[in-house]
This record gives sequence, C-alpha cells and structure tokens, in this order.
Amino acid sequence: MKNQQLEQKIFYYLETCNTISLATVLDGIPHAAAVFYVNIGLNLYFLSNPKSRHGGNLIQNPTVSGTINEDYSNWLQIKGIQLEGRVECIGGILKHARIVKAYIKKFPNVADFLTSPHKLGKGIAQKVSNVKFYKIQPLRIYYLDNSSGFGHREEMDILY
Repeated sequence: MKNQQLEQKIFYYLETCNTISLATVLDGIPHAAAVFYVNIGLNLYFLSNPKSRHGGNLIQNPTVSGTINEDYSNWLQIKGIQLEGRVECIGGILKHARIVKAYIKKFPNVADFLTSPHKLGKGIAQKVSNVKFYKIQPLRIYYLDNSSGFGHREEMDILY
C-alpha cells in the first residue's frame, strides 16, 4: 500500500476511535490503562493524574506502547493501530486551550469537566485540579488489517 493511503487509514482510525490501551513499564513490571485521547496530527493527547499508576510509571520511564482497536467478534475483520512512542506531561488544562477545544469537540460531554469543574461539585473540582495533559509522540505506528489477510500489518514512516 502506498504510504499516502496508509496515512489516510491511520488518520481515519485515530479520529474515529476514542481510547488507547496504553502500556507502561516500571522496574520491569508492565501496566496497561485505557485512556480517552484526541489526536492533533499524529500526536495523541490524554488526561490523567500524575499520581495514577501509569502517571507514576511515566515519570520514571516515558517509553510506551499502545493499541487502538474496536471490539470485533470475527478475527478476520480485526483492524487497529499498534504504536510505540514517548510520553511527556505537558501541564494543566488551563495551559492548553487548543487541546481542550479538540477534546471537547470529540467528547462534548466533558465540557464542564474541563472548563467549569466547579459545576460538578467540590469533589470533582478538586480532582480536576490534579489532572494534567499528556502528549504521546509516536515513534512507530503499525496499521493492522486482517481483512487484507490474516496478520496483515503495515508500518507508517514517521518523519519528524
């Protein structure tokens, strides 16, 4: 497949799916967490508390892998993305209006959570104050498509 066609499939998949199963490792112990994300280009952004298990892991080891996929009942239909990359905490919600706007566009039901957490109560507002944005910069992206043949996988060239 030509790289442009592959890129279109990857962007479509990134834009239409909602969660990435993010794998982190600390002291040789793997941990996976599903997080909602929004993509701007190939970079993925998610919200988390730095004190969460994966947040703590990322402080020590920013290298991650992840999968984005739907729930298929027929393995011949499986499509998805596998990626490897690096994550960095980029700071609080108030510092990143562009990401907040993209996040609300994709997930309208989180508008109050991101922009007016006090409307949701003191407990929620306090928890939101600890939430930070994280950026995943993929170093490798693979597109899987079993409808093109069992185990069919293509790597996208990423140029930074």
